[in-house]
Amino acid sequence: MNIKLPSIEILVATMNRESLDFLWDMFKHNNHTDFKILIVNQTTPDKQLVSDFEHIKVINCFEFGVPKSRNLAIKNASADICLMADDDIVYQPNLKTIVLDAHLKHPDAAMVSFEAVDEHRKPYTNYGPEGRHSKKTLQKIYTWVISFKREANHRHQVYYNAHFGFGATFKGGEEYVFLRNAFDKGLTMVHVSRTIVQHPNESSGRLMGSDNAVFSKAALQQRFHGNLSYFWLPKYILFIWRHNYIATKEVLNKYQIGLKGIQAYKRLKQTGEIDRTHDI
Repeated sequence: MNIKLPSIEILVATMNRESLDFLWDMFKHNNHTDFKILIVNQTTPDKQLVSDFEHIKVINCFEFGVPKSRNLAIKNASADICLMADDDIVYQPNLKTIVLDAHLKHPDAAMVSFEAVDEHRKPYTNYGPEGRHSKKTLQKIYTWVISFKREANHRHQVYYNAHFGFGATFKGGEEYVFLRNAFDKGLTMVHVSRTIVQHPNESSGRLMGSDNAVFSKAALQQRFHGNLSYFWLPKYILFIWRHNYIATKEVLNKYQIGLKGIQAYKRLKQTGEIDRTHDI
C-alpha cells in the first residue's frame, strides 16, 4: 500500500532579485523539484522576480523588513511541512529525507529544529541535545534550521513579531521571539541533531558587540523578563567586554544603548503597538 508522504515547502526571504540563479546555488546538493518553493522578494515595482516553474511561487513585496517577509511567506504557504530560509544558505545532501524522517519520528511536534554548519564545516553554534526544547535551548536556533507543520502553525497563529528583525525597530532577536511565541502557546518543539544547511559564518546574530545587537538584546530581555532587564544589562555589557567584543572605552556607550533598547520596547508596549499575545 502506498503511503502519501507529507509535502515540504521552502519559504525563502530575499531582496531585489530579478533572476532565480541564487536558488540553484541553494539546492546544488539536492533536487529542487522535490520541494515546493515560495520566494518572497522584497523589491520595487521596476525590479521584480518571475518564476516559470510550477513548483516555484514568487511574491514580489514592496514593503521592507525581514519579519514582514517571513510572515507573508507563512501566510501563503501551502505544504504540510515548511522550512524557513535565507538566500545565502546551501542545503546539505539528503535534505528531503532528513526532514521527513524527523517529522515522521516526531508526529506530535509542531516544530522541529535541525543544525547548521559554517563554510568551514564547523557547527554554527553549540547546539543542545536532541529532544524537547526548553526556553534555553531555543536561544541556539536560527531561522534557517526551523521547520514547522503548517496546519499547527496556522491554528495557533504563530508569526514573527513585526518589531524584531532586520528592517524593524530592533534589528535582531526575531528567531527567539518567533520560537517563544510558539513555545508559550504550548506547541511541542523538538530538536534533531542532523545538519541540513550551511550558512556563512558572519551574520547579524554573531555581532555581539554591535549597537544593533545590544539595543535589540536589551529589548528582548524587557519583552520576556520585564524590569529584570535592568539587572541583566550590566552583566551582558561585562560579558561582551570580557570576551573582547567591545573595547573598554565603549562600555559606557554600549550600556546607554542597552538602556535605550529597554525604553524603546516599553514605549511600544505602553502605546499598544506591540501585541504580546500574537506577536505580529
